[in-house]
Amino acid sequence: MTKRKPHIRNIEELELHERKVLLRLKDAESEIKLRVKQLPEEIVTTAFMQLVSTVIEGKAIKTLGGILKKVGKSALSKLFEDKED
Repeated sequence: MTKRKPHIRNIEELELHERKVLLRLKDAESEIKLRVKQLPEEIVTTAFMQLVSTVIEGKAIKTLGGILKKVGKSALSKLFEDKED
């Protein structure tokens, strides 16, 4: 539904509409400032949720397990090589 455009007949009506427009602009500016302040918090929240979902899916644990397995094999092989000499 479109708003009806006001018919301004004199200076007083013009000034009234000007004040209304300025108030709407200030409200919109305040809303934008609030959203900009919330943006970093939302980024951190999104990153945390992504990390949690990755851990829940087991991808991070599988990767960490693979790394630990390789390190463990390397350490064991070095341990046995040192004992053989």
